[in-house]
Amino acid sequence: MKQYYLFLLLLFISTALWAQPKSGEVMTDTILNKAAISNGRRQLLLMIEREQKKADVSDGVIDKRLDIDDDTTKSNALSIALFKKVGTTVAYIENNETDDMTKRRYLGRIIENLKTFNADMNDSYVDISYYVTLFENTYQVLRGMHNRNLANYVKGNISKAMYVISPLFDTDKEAMNVLMSGMMDKYPEMNFIKKLKTFKVETAADIVVAKSAPKNPKVILNYATSTAAERDIVRRNKDPYVKAIVLIADSCTSPLKAIFFIDEYLKRKMTLAEINKITEDEDTYFSKMVELRQLNFTGDMRKSFDKEFVHVASRYVNSMNELHESADIVRFKSVEKLSATELYYVIVFGSDDLYTSSFLGCFNRLLARMKPKAGDVFLNDLGKDKFRTFIRLCANYNTLATFLTTMKTEDKTTLMRSFVKGLDNTTEQDLEGATDVANSFGSIQDSLLMSNIQEEIRINRIQDSSSKNTRGYKIYDILYTMLTASNDSITKKYGVPPITVMPYAQLANDSGIVYQQVFFFGDEDGKGVFNSYVNGFSPSEWKVKRDEKWVTISSIKGKPVVIFANKPLDEPDDEVAQNALQDYLDSMAIRPTVIIHRGHSYHLSSTLEHLNYRHKVVILGACGAYQNLAAVLNASEDAQIVSTKQIGTGVINGAIIRAFNQRLLEGKDIDWIEMWGQLSKQFTSGEYKDRFNDYVPPYKNLGALFLKAYRKSDH
Repeated sequence: MKQYYLFLLLLFISTALWAQPKSGEVMTDTILNKAAISNGRRQLLLMIEREQKKADVSDGVIDKRLDIDDDTTKSNALSIALFKKVGTTVAYIENNETDDMTKRRYLGRIIENLKTFNADMNDSYVDISYYVTLFENTYQVLRGMHNRNLANYVKGNISKAMYVISPLFDTDKEAMNVLMSGMMDKYPEMNFIKKLKTFKVETAADIVVAKSAPKNPKVILNYATSTAAERDIVRRNKDPYVKAIVLIADSCTSPLKAIFFIDEYLKRKMTLAEINKITEDEDTYFSKMVELRQLNFTGDMRKSFDKEFVHVASRYVNSMNELHESADIVRFKSVEKLSATELYYVIVFGSDDLYTSSFLGCFNRLLARMKPKAGDVFLNDLGKDKFRTFIRLCANYNTLATFLTTMKTEDKTTLMRSFVKGLDNTTEQDLEGATDVANSFGSIQDSLLMSNIQEEIRINRIQDSSSKNTRGYKIYDILYTMLTASNDSITKKYGVPPITVMPYAQLANDSGIVYQQVFFFGDEDGKGVFNSYVNGFSPSEWKVKRDEKWVTISSIKGKPVVIFANKPLDEPDDEVAQNALQDYLDSMAIRPTVIIHRGHSYHLSSTLEHLNYRHKVVILGACGAYQNLAAVLNASEDAQIVSTKQIGTGVINGAIIRAFNQRLLEGKDIDWIEMWGQLSKQFTSGEYKDRFNDYVPPYKNLGALFLKAYRKSDH
């Protein structure tokens, strides 16, 4: 609450300091000459009134005031923005502007603001500070344009709200330059580079390119080598870094690889000829990338390096996986010449797709090549890069004890303490480390080691509480609760929905129908899986209707269940089919609560793009889909997730989906513990038993439980 008061105070002060009335400005809350309002603008004013009434009635009382969570401060701030500030803005437009089309454009912006607010209100999620800022900024921007001094206000009020209303001033060179420079610094996560073609001010686009280049050189390179409009925008840029990217694009034989050596080129440590030689050989390229990793450990290029390492590691991983039935001398030939450090990066960046046996083969070779170094010394020499991922993998594959035996007792304790220490301030600056720790809880069998981890978490929890480190305390409080309390206690404490059961009522809509959406892809495997999936529905219980781009599978017995699945048309038409199905569902106001991915892990991002807060059950059958928990929960924080740590297998995916659907037909709540117990009886030996054990049901999803609790505690 104190932070909210502070926000409003700062907003008021910054606005008051800038917004002194200028000579000739008419400052009043009422329209002085209503008779001069044209019929067209009168309709716009009526639309504004209608949208205000929609907002007003959303709390059940029409009184030009919104009651938000019985919080007087929030209610007052939002009510003033929606009614008083909008009224003042409308009056300013009518009293100060003379051109009819200009007035219409400004009034249209107010309508858009109100419509967006009402849409969020309808979805039961409103960021109050954002909307207070949005309506205030709209008013002040209109004044700035009228007085021809807009850039000053924009510079002091860089925000997402300001960016949203920037179409109002998208031809003002000075204001747009200030805005984009500020937005690039303040919100580096926003992909402004993808909007280059939309900029009407060339210099603003140039700023975006120059500021993006050190962080996303590969994107700039792609534009420089494309035939799209962005090509010319990039190539006209005078920034030295951008010019170097263009030179690499034009002079290197493998520009997408060479781009990672741009800093070495700019520092004159490598010539373009040397870079070309390195990128010609896959093993040499990987070895040099490992060398550069330490130089880019915390720099702007870190995320780009991470993505490339995943790609490069996949070459080794795929080779080992594909040869899983071959003798070790054949299977592991691709990694025989790799050093311990290089093997380590294959493991941590190839973890999504490594077969269990591939991991174990790499792990054993790493240990042998690491000697005489102890495990902790080896990790320290790497700056502990991705070490939590490595320890989590060792715990999952029951090799942690073996790795720890390479160290002295005191060093082992120190390493495991660092595993759980400083989780609020990791290199990644996200929750990856804390999620790795949570995921390891169910795999560490050593009771003494687990006790030490719990104690270290307890100590960090106390320290962060004493130092008022809110984020750190939150992380450790959740982890400590996970170790010391039952799942039911966790869900109660943090307001997280139970993870052992999905109530049937939450899956069915108001008409009692459970809607599902299933994603298929157009490769050979996808087509085979699709046919098997559709043919697996018994005609005595289900009806299949085939359209051009999708099929609709409807229950004819039991409770109403309707499943929509896109056809796996040849790539890239499979994505066209998915989008056509999505458009159809949206047009019919059909909101699936279950989403299922049937395809390889490299297709998973396409499915995740369709996730939203309405999805309650998310079944991801792709290899290594377990690594995508955060992406799922970003879209739907209450989702219960079924995923696999390792190989997604059609036989197991099919069994899970059939068991799930059978319970829906019977109108039963999905009791995951009971259902998983029944499924385990189908896979009692051999390869399928191992594969099934790699699947993670919602009640064992400790990483997801941690992320849910963290997000809920933010609300």
